[in-house]
Amino acid sequence: MSQVLDQTAIAEIRDMTFTGFLSDKLDGADCPTIALPSNVRLQSLEGYQLGRFRFRGKLQTANIPDFVRYCKEFAGEGVRSFIDAEGMEAVTVFNLGTLGEPGHADNTAALKLKKTAPFKALLNINGQKNRQKDLAEWLEDWAEYLLAFTADGEVLDIKRAISGVRKITIESSSNSDHEDSDFGAKRSLMETVEAKGKEAMPAAFEFACVPYEGLTERRFRLRYSILTGGDVPVLVLRIVQLETAEEDMAIEFQALLEENFTGVEVETFIGDFTA
Repeated sequence: MSQVLDQTAIAEIRDMTFTGFLSDKLDGADCPTIALPSNVRLQSLEGYQLGRFRFRGKLQTANIPDFVRYCKEFAGEGVRSFIDAEGMEAVTVFNLGTLGEPGHADNTAALKLKKTAPFKALLNINGQKNRQKDLAEWLEDWAEYLLAFTADGEVLDIKRAISGVRKITIESSSNSDHEDSDFGAKRSLMETVEAKGKEAMPAAFEFACVPYEGLTERRFRLRYSILTGGDVPVLVLRIVQLETAEEDMAIEFQALLEENFTGVEVETFIGDFTA
């Protein structure tokens, strides 16, 4: 029993000594801090003061003008804005500091552009296999954003194009060749399946919309395909060169922020930053 008490006493003396040593060192800290005896952990006293030791926080918004106005209030040396091209998000770090005087990097503002309803609908339909009825209804719902084209590249009335989607006939024909000789026989069977429309058949579409709030209108070319492998046709719309369009939108996003930050100290970069 005495041995246990001796070990406990030794541990308490050690903690008290270490706490006293830390207290002397912490007197010169910029932020008031004390060392507590229990496990010798550090505890900030900032929460018990009338005000915070320094300003820090994070603004999150989808509104470009509000984001820019907030950033301008904190603009200065070392302020940098990092743009995530894939997520269409920008994060500005106000107290990143410099190489000579680095900051805590915990005072930030985040802008995440919001997809518009038409652009969401376009991404949802992209590459999906649809029945005639489903695709025709989607085209009707978003007809004001669409242009239809014939195989020759001429503009087709969107109502006629939708009617053409609704009325598709699958025709199949087969040819059989047979060859007989003294040494054997050869037989081949060729089947051709073709989709034909009773109305004017669209060959491609174009969808024009503002993809993200704050950006300009963009036109997306859609490839229109009819899959004839089954008993009923399966229709597919696919955005042509979507990756290129996404890169262009990221560049437009960066240029928009740089234009709004003209005259203030906020550098912009495309990339993701972690402090």
